[in-house]
Amino acid sequence: MIDGDDQTFEVALAYDAAFVTRDARRFGERLLAALRVAPRPSVLDLACRTGYPTSQILERLPDGRVIALDRDAKFIEMARARMGADVGRKIFLKQGVATELRFGAEVFSHAVCNLLDRVSVDRAAVLSEAQRVLLPDGQLVFTLALQGSFAEVVDLLREIATRHDLARLAERVEQYAATLPSSDQVRDELIARGFTGVEVSAWEFTLEYGSASELFADPVIQHAALSDWRWCAEAAPEPDAVLAALRQGFDTYFAGGRFGVTVVGGVASAFKAA
Repeated sequence: MIDGDDQTFEVALAYDAAFVTRDARRFGERLLAALRVAPRPSVLDLACRTGYPTSQILERLPDGRVIALDRDAKFIEMARARMGADVGRKIFLKQGVATELRFGAEVFSHAVCNLLDRVSVDRAAVLSEAQRVLLPDGQLVFTLALQGSFAEVVDLLREIATRHDLARLAERVEQYAATLPSSDQVRDELIARGFTGVEVSAWEFTLEYGSASELFADPVIQHAALSDWRWCAEAAPEPDAVLAALRQGFDTYFAGGRFGVTVVGGVASAFKAA
């Protein structure tokens, strides 16, 4: 039997080996491209996970420093191993959550977060805290999945709810879909908080699978979406039956052929007003 600590470490290993390579890196590259490095920067990474793209940010800061947070100690251990000799000198790793930052106001020149939606469902709290700790003219950069992501799954869940007259499931699916914001919504949220120079861009990619079993077993799906799909299914009297119907739906519609699941990525850049 795996104890809690070992299980958490295995999750961190799986995240690093599969999720970073196939999903988080696609978003992190956009984050790095949007980052505008100032002289002697002080960067706060709101959720470093296993250290990507934190280590790449560090490479771009010859005269700066990074404070990187994560809520899980095992992820921090892996990040510490990745950073090597720079830990305690140019980068400082701390356990913490993005919605309750233990820093004073106006401390950092930059705040970054790769895949903000995987860190907290309370985007408003994260944005407010980031704004508080940024210096005037400081830059906030983050990535997240946008509206339209996993549309194939959302459509199938809607169909299951309609076919079996599952009103609560239908409501839950719409709640889930609404948690994925549009680029305009993200832009409006930042502007409403007084950020300036707001830019939000979107792009799309497809994750391909040969069967529903392959889809559900994919570490990318397990980290990025499966808990949300289960949350939807739990609104029905028999959640396992809903997930089984979801699997069957993919295998039936695509008849053993390959199929794709859409992900719409977004990257936002904004500056705290001077």
